[in-house]
Amino acid sequence: MSSKTKFTFLMFLLGMLSAFGPFVTDLYLPALPNLADYFKATPSASQLSLTMSMLGLSIGQLFIGPLSDKYGRKRLLVICLVLFVVGTCACIYAPDIAIFNICRLLQGLAASGGIVIARSVSADSYRGPVLTKFLAMVSAVNGVAPIVAPVLGGFLLNFMSWKGTFAVLLIYGFVLLFMAGKFQESLAPHRRSQKSILASFTLYGEVFRNGEFVRYFLVCSASMIVLFGYIAASPFIFQKLYGLSPIGFSLCFALIAVCTAIGCATSGKIRSDRTAIKIAGFGVFAASLAVAACLLTHAPLPLLQASFMVTTFMFGLMQPPASALALNAERKNAGTASAAMGAAGFLMGGIASPIVGMGGIAVSASAMLVTGGFLTMIFMIIAKSKMPKKQ
Repeated sequence: MSSKTKFTFLMFLLGMLSAFGPFVTDLYLPALPNLADYFKATPSASQLSLTMSMLGLSIGQLFIGPLSDKYGRKRLLVICLVLFVVGTCACIYAPDIAIFNICRLLQGLAASGGIVIARSVSADSYRGPVLTKFLAMVSAVNGVAPIVAPVLGGFLLNFMSWKGTFAVLLIYGFVLLFMAGKFQESLAPHRRSQKSILASFTLYGEVFRNGEFVRYFLVCSASMIVLFGYIAASPFIFQKLYGLSPIGFSLCFALIAVCTAIGCATSGKIRSDRTAIKIAGFGVFAASLAVAACLLTHAPLPLLQASFMVTTFMFGLMQPPASALALNAERKNAGTASAAMGAAGFLMGGIASPIVGMGGIAVSASAMLVTGGFLTMIFMIIAKSKMPKKQ
């Protein structure tokens, strides 16, 4: 395999692996009301399935990251993909909402492996500006998932029940399992952690003693509050407040997701990470304020749509340079550092999802987005003040 072919293969494989999160959370978003009807459950119980998947995506990364530093990437990846297939089958045949939510937790735990290993392989293979550009490309490929997932989910609901969305996830898992067989191990044995399994988890202490890593970690985590606050609230905002159909919501969601992909791709074109993070930090906060103003005044749908598009563009602009700088700071513990970043992101999602469902959706969603935008800006300012001049 030539270096160019390897680069392209890795870009698509890692993009699809990192897209596990959006596919697991976004594909069935239009079906949440149908899910509640099928299981004769309350809306909050069906929303809990989203929280459970995010908790799985968060917790799983904390374990898989250090284990991949010790045993290598490929072995853990194959195991996780097999578990994902099993968990997805279990979701399809779940007898009630409680079992379904437990299966969603398993599904999230398995999918988390793909996400953390995708970032770890990137750090294994590339560094410096090349790593930033590669992560930008992977993020752009990943950005297709939030575009395709809800539209596909809304389309499938016209022809089949919510189980059709999980059949698609099952096929997705099998395709990745096949591709994983073609993947060459990126972490050579001599570069792997020599610590015991239990001692491997002490690497988190070493990672979080690195002040440079922590600063960018906080920037990435805070921006995730904005993203997942939007994801959790969007079905109810567009379908309940604005009266859109499931397919109408899916199209609006997809258009907003396009802006995330564009933001990720744009970040790779900006020569200075300092400039990209500065623009995105202030931009996320300003855009979240605009969204809140639209929601609280029930502004026309096009204005709300435009505000969400700017918000997700700024989020996409922020993620690649902030992630690259964090991983560059902890290259020797890339798996553990990647796991901490991924776990924190989905933990923010697990917290944001139930909160945006409390009280009036316009007020709770506005509060969540503005809080996340403000924290992103503050942590960006702190990180930027410590950033070396050459970056």
